[in-house]
Amino acid sequence: MKIYFILICLILVNCNTNKTTLILPNEEAILTDVSYGIHPRQRMDVYLPKNRSRATKTIIYVHGGGWYMGDKADIRDGAIYFQQQGFAFISINYRLTRTAENNIHPAQMQDIDKIIAYISQKQLEWSLSDDKLAFFGGSAGAHLSMLYAYKYNLNKKIKAVISVAGPTDLTDSMLITSSIGGFSIGAMIESYVGVSIAQEITAWRDASPINFITADSTPTLFVHGTIDTAVPYHQSLWAYNKLSDAGGVAQIEPLPNVGHDLVGTNWSDLLPKMIGFLNLHTK
Repeated sequence: MKIYFILICLILVNCNTNKTTLILPNEEAILTDVSYGIHPRQRMDVYLPKNRSRATKTIIYVHGGGWYMGDKADIRDGAIYFQQQGFAFISINYRLTRTAENNIHPAQMQDIDKIIAYISQKQLEWSLSDDKLAFFGGSAGAHLSMLYAYKYNLNKKIKAVISVAGPTDLTDSMLITSSIGGFSIGAMIESYVGVSIAQEITAWRDASPINFITADSTPTLFVHGTIDTAVPYHQSLWAYNKLSDAGGVAQIEPLPNVGHDLVGTNWSDLLPKMIGFLNLHTK
């Protein structure tokens, strides 16, 4: 997701990469490698906008990378864009799979729990809201965003989700047999769940956001390329239909002739829709 946000930055905003250590409500600030836990991956970058208050809305960005790679810094230019639109933007790292520690589900859900609690602790210092929160994730990060919002968001602090090409049903055979860059999506899911689907399909269902959609589920904007060969477009369409049919709030933005890399996306059209969705539902 890094490349297209660099393009956004170059086209739509005048990027200012200067950092400031002052945390004053009337000035913007960028805080890097803020620790929310003791693990080296439990770090986040915090982008605070000018003229903040306890009503300032906060976007929590969850990076993609097949649950085993990716980094919070990938979104830096995009984070600055949202910061300049008046949002606090927090880009997080979380524990990855395929390590000696075997950080399988629900380790990542536990990390997000810590992040939300940490934001509450920092609410006064950072001058932002701790209950006007939104998730924004791409690919595996979108999956984690939806899973947390639908299953673990018991205090309803997460008010909206933007899912970009996120897997919603991990048991889908078309998803399992797809690949990206020569790497099997099914193998990535198995590393995340910690067991093969043949051994325990229940564990795969338990990690699938679509299975926890109800009428009360967090409002979600699904953004997905129609020719995505890594995470098929119907993954978003299924979840959109289920959420809509349940009486929940759902919006879908198909990206015609766009794949998983999002090359060819009309960002000048899509970004205002994303901002509008966030403003509407993070009240």
